[in-house]
Amino acid sequence: MDTADERHGRPQATGGGASRPAPERPLADVVVLIPAYNPDEMLLAVVAALIDRGFARIVVVDDGSGPASAPVFARLRTLPQVALLAHAVNLGKGRALKTGLNHILQAWPDAAGVVTVDADGQHLAADVAAVVASFLGRPDALVLGSRSFGRSVPLRSLLGNVITRGVFRLVVGTRIADTQSGLRCFPLALVPRFLALEGERYEYEMNVLVEAHRIAGIREVGISTVYLQDNRSSHFNPLADSMRIYFLLLRFSFSSALASLVDFAVFALATALGAGLLRSMVVARAVAGSLNFVVNRNLVFRSSGRVPPALLRYAALLALLGGVAYLAIRALAEAGVDVVLAKFLVETLLFLVSFTVQRSVVFTARRGERA
Repeated sequence: MDTADERHGRPQATGGGASRPAPERPLADVVVLIPAYNPDEMLLAVVAALIDRGFARIVVVDDGSGPASAPVFARLRTLPQVALLAHAVNLGKGRALKTGLNHILQAWPDAAGVVTVDADGQHLAADVAAVVASFLGRPDALVLGSRSFGRSVPLRSLLGNVITRGVFRLVVGTRIADTQSGLRCFPLALVPRFLALEGERYEYEMNVLVEAHRIAGIREVGISTVYLQDNRSSHFNPLADSMRIYFLLLRFSFSSALASLVDFAVFALATALGAGLLRSMVVARAVAGSLNFVVNRNLVFRSSGRVPPALLRYAALLALLGGVAYLAIRALAEAGVDVVLAKFLVETLLFLVSFTVQRSVVFTARRGERA
């Protein structure tokens, strides 16, 4: 039976999840995964509501919780629908999710998919069922339960989501309404890919979204926005965990800075030796570009595509941006600006252009290009 909160109207579905077709398989064909760290009795209510909805396979991962949570886990062990896994110490939400996914892949290889649910009651059973129903109607992508953010949302949650949403759009190139939602349903076939992703804490969930966007796509379904006690139960560290989440952009910034240093050093040396502007730029760009390609492919975007097609696209981008930079630098130099300063100004402006194109075009493997 729905609670009073569940009977309240939810936001309309967004993106690909606007319609909720009738599932071809029952909800029980999707395994529920709940990572839990120091949960209270709310976790018992969450599990009971999911069982009432028809979910028959529920995995709870105790991520090194303290003694106060022992009675909660003891009661979960008595439920035939629940498989309880445990970490001896707290290893982080990402590691707890991986532990659960690994167990699900081995225990239920026939499952249609997995739905992840938070332990603190922020995800209503009715919303979990709606997300799973949308997934079962089209079980080819990750379905994300997206909340709406109004004035009642705690400030740190609102700011965190707005910033993360903006960074995600910049880094990945697609708009997601709620990048921090833990309510996600995805095909079992994606689990091996997700298990191989980096991240032990909250950044792992961001990595999952990035990978899902790359290989399967993401659809969104509107869900209720529920924050209990001003979201005090959240273990999210706004500074440390946000830095982990934004690490992709930081890696690109470091790679670009390294390439720029090499570029400037070679350019300055070439001009000091008497080479002209064009020759100096070509030599500097070739040396720095080779280094930048290797670093970006293997460390920043971690592309799985074959090297030759990516190299051709990168070379084309390098030539295009190099031509634009040359014309702009020459124009500034003719206007009286020091040539090295002109190069710095132009290259800084082209930074975001280069990032966007490399992310969306160069290091995104086309069909048939997988390594």
